[in-house]
Amino acid sequence: MTTTATPAARSSRTVLFVILQLALIGAAAGWSSVRYSQFGQPGQLPSLRDKPLEIRPLYDQPVVVTDEQLQRVLVKLRPKNLQEKSRINHIDHALRFWGLPAKFDDPTVFNGSELREVLTDTGRFKKQFGEQAKPLLLETRRGVRVRVAEGVMSSSHVDHTLAGLAEVGTPLDFPVKTATRATNYRAMLEQSLRDFSLNQVEYEWSAMAYALFLPPAKGWRTSEGQEVTFDLLADRIMRQELPQGVCFGNHRLYTLVVLLRIDEEASPILSPEKREQIITFLADMTQRLVRSQNAEGFWDGDWPTRGSGGGEKPEKTSGDTNSDRILATGHALEWWAMVPKSAAERLHPPRDVLVRGGQWLVKTIDALTPEQTENYFTFLSHAGRALSLWRNHFPYEVSLNK
Repeated sequence: MTTTATPAARSSRTVLFVILQLALIGAAAGWSSVRYSQFGQPGQLPSLRDKPLEIRPLYDQPVVVTDEQLQRVLVKLRPKNLQEKSRINHIDHALRFWGLPAKFDDPTVFNGSELREVLTDTGRFKKQFGEQAKPLLLETRRGVRVRVAEGVMSSSHVDHTLAGLAEVGTPLDFPVKTATRATNYRAMLEQSLRDFSLNQVEYEWSAMAYALFLPPAKGWRTSEGQEVTFDLLADRIMRQELPQGVCFGNHRLYTLVVLLRIDEEASPILSPEKREQIITFLADMTQRLVRSQNAEGFWDGDWPTRGSGGGEKPEKTSGDTNSDRILATGHALEWWAMVPKSAAERLHPPRDVLVRGGQWLVKTIDALTPEQTENYFTFLSHAGRALSLWRNHFPYEVSLNK
């Protein structure tokens, strides 16, 4: 026998169905509201800190570099002012290396504040490179963009100059002067956020700058309507096959370490799952570095894919040059020096690996000619900074008086 629902029962079910649908719509609307509240409307810029976060060194290991060795290295790596022969990538590397407080009693050497001025004041830039030089800073309708990959008078990589300014503590209201108007560093950072795309080639320096200024915000919505979080940026940084990427992939590792430090010390910008994934990824990188270190103490451009280094020499096609060895070794010691203490047991190599790497750098830098020091300066800036970090100091905090 078939039972037919009464009109009252059917009406009751209809009302219940409508109520459930309205509840679901309300929940979806509420979630959408939260999402838009968190990430903003497309093209709406996130709130920024007035001053960037500072990530300080944590470890002091005299076995990696002694006081006397560090002083000797830093004296040799002072940022020479080559006048019009200077290069932008030397200047922004020198600023990040030495920091704003750096001061030298030598007119042929840049002070920290002078380095920043060249990068942020077009008048000072012209004085350095001549009136005919194309300016580094390009005006846009609502901000300032840095000229990239257009020769020695431009920045080498997307947001490299921007991130360097952030790392040395440049506040948003710091004056910036283009060819025709006065503005501030905020105009540079906000332009970068407007320009950012998930399809861009490099993420390392963009992610670095944003991580220093955005927290506690965990992300934002781009002008293309894409939601960008630090979890997503970390994924993009980790997904590229090593050793592809700038400086044999090491800049990506340094940025991941900075994300871990900020997440732990300042504001939780990563999900717990992503934090663990990053640590696991970096632990794998450490194991690769331990396996591939040459017996002399250096690494080369093939470090992610080589087996045990032992006594073998790198192939000529795989970065067998002094500059590549300085680059790979300095960068590895630099990101290791900044890992959070909570992950040090998993991410630091055995002490003898650090000692061999540090002592190889000291020996190699000691032997460089003035011409080689100038030619390798961008790589040496990471090596010198790494050695300072392993003595729990930024370079400007080390006394150079003999």
